[in-house]
Formats: sequence, structure tokens, C-alpha cells
Amino acid sequence: MTDVGAGRIVAAFASLGAAATHVAVAPSHFTSWPLSGVFFLATAAFQTGWALAVLRGASPRTMKAGLLVNAGSILLWALSRTAGFPVGPHANTPEQVDRVDLTTVAFEAMICLLALWSFRARHARGFRSSFSAAAMIGVVGAGVTGFTMPAVELAGSHGHSHGPEVTDESVPHSHGSDEEDPAVPHGGEGGTTNSPPPAANTPEPGQSSQPAPSHSHAPGTAPHDD
Repeated sequence: MTDVGAGRIVAAFASLGAAATHVAVAPSHFTSWPLSGVFFLATAAFQTGWALAVLRGASPRTMKAGLLVNAGSILLWALSRTAGFPVGPHANTPEQVDRVDLTTVAFEAMICLLALWSFRARHARGFRSSFSAAAMIGVVGAGVTGFTMPAVELAGSHGHSHGPEVTDESVPHSHGSDEEDPAVPHGGEGGTTNSPPPAANTPEPGQSSQPAPSHSHAPGTAPHDD
């Protein structure tokens, strides 16, 4: 591991992070289009194998393969989010951009940049000791995991969507016979009861009817005629 170099370690763990997100979104793609689910699993398998090969000391051919596959994945993603994928059940329908997409594309872009850098620097700068290599692996692994886990959890909780989302409130629906019409007042908290109007105040026999004052006076003030 002392001869691998920091760049290849980062590229390998970025590839593992991209593979994890591709596996997480594969079930939803299988539901919408099985062929796309197979594509995501195949991409994840390649990225996993590529990461293991890089950690063992990748050849220029291996780095070139990682560059081509991840660059192609980014281009397909950009096409699906702008004009829509040209084939499939949702052809020419742009998909929504979410955190899972951005995390995956960030990992793949990092792989492409580090692969290009490896072509310029033919020999990776190794570590002085195995402890330094292990510490680098721990730091990079923890960082990639911190970005990958929220994306994986989000992919597992939300499905694959196309176009603008439609909420339940925007879909017209009818009330059943058991549902109460909100326009009809009813009892309970927040409603009114169907009580009869209050009876008029009629004076008892022997009492004179006096008109109610038009306004009230402050305490201690004698009433006067307006």
C-alpha cells in the first residue's frame, strides 16, 4: 500500500461510493424499466472491481477504462436530466435532479480528474510507511462514507420520478357517502352545532319594557342624554 499513492486511494473510494449509490437506486429503476436496472447494477459492479484493481496498483489501461466508463455515465446522466433518455417507457422525459444524482456525479467526476492526473504523473507518490497509508485510507474512507450514506438512505426512501411531481391535493377526488361535507356545519372541535335560534327576551307580566342603552359608560360616570 505504500506505493499506491493518495490519488489512487481517493479515486478507489470514490468509485466505491458511486457503486453504492448505483446499487441503492437500482430497485426503483427495475420497477420503471428493467433494462435500466441492469445497467445500474452493471455499472456498480464495474466501479467496485475497478476500485479493488486501483488499490492493488492499477495500470494505465485500468485508469483509462475507469475514465471512459465514468465519463460516459456522467454524459448519460446529463442527457437524462436535460432532454430525457431517447429510449424506454419514459423516452424524452427529463428526470428530476436530487441529492443521490449529485453525489454520484461528484464521485464520478473525481474519478475522471484523478485518472487524468495519473496519466500526467506516471508514477504515484507513495507513503513513507504503512501507517501513513492506513491513516490515509481511514480518512478517505470515512469521508466518502459520510457523503454516501445519506444518499443511499434517500435513494431507499424515495422512488424514481420523472417530470414535475403531482401532489395529492392537486388531483380531484370525490367524497364518499361516509365522509362529511366540509361545507355543512357539524359539531365537535372547530365546528358549530345546529342549535335553534335563541328565543326573544319577552318581559314578564308587570315589568315595563325599556330600550337597551346604545352604549356603555365608564364606571363612576353619570349617564347623560346624547
